[in-house]
Amino acid sequence: MASYRVSVDGHEYIVEIVDLQRRPIVAKVEGETFEVTVEPQGIADTSPAAPVVTALRPSVAPVEALRAAPVTSASAAGGAVTAPLPGTIVAVSVMSGDRVDMGQELCVLEAMKMNNPIRSTRSGVITEVSISVGQQVQHGQTLMLIAEG
Repeated sequence: MASYRVSVDGHEYIVEIVDLQRRPIVAKVEGETFEVTVEPQGIADTSPAAPVVTALRPSVAPVEALRAAPVTSASAAGGAVTAPLPGTIVAVSVMSGDRVDMGQELCVLEAMKMNNPIRSTRSGVITEVSISVGQQVQHGQTLMLIAEG
């Protein structure tokens, strides 16, 4: 396990990462466990040899790389989209019955003063939306369900 110092809006956090190569990345912040997906975005070299996460060094983590990373969360079983970290829902982009594509933004979760888009990891139809704007959610809480379709 490696530790990283991350600064977000002037607040410093010590983040413990179990394995940088694992997806999603499992990170511990102040005793809470989060699943984080980091994807290169707007970077010239996105080859597997130079992903954003390998640029992180112990005790130094560029917050710009973390801010640029959209959060994606959907469990393989049953198409449940779950919260990858605790926070507040600030936008819901879909409703029950909507057809969605893989990668489509479903909602936005604000956590640690950062807006984290939650994207679909599969195509299908939204069968249930369990959240609303302003709602507090916990890590792992089901936000919505997607059925194949």
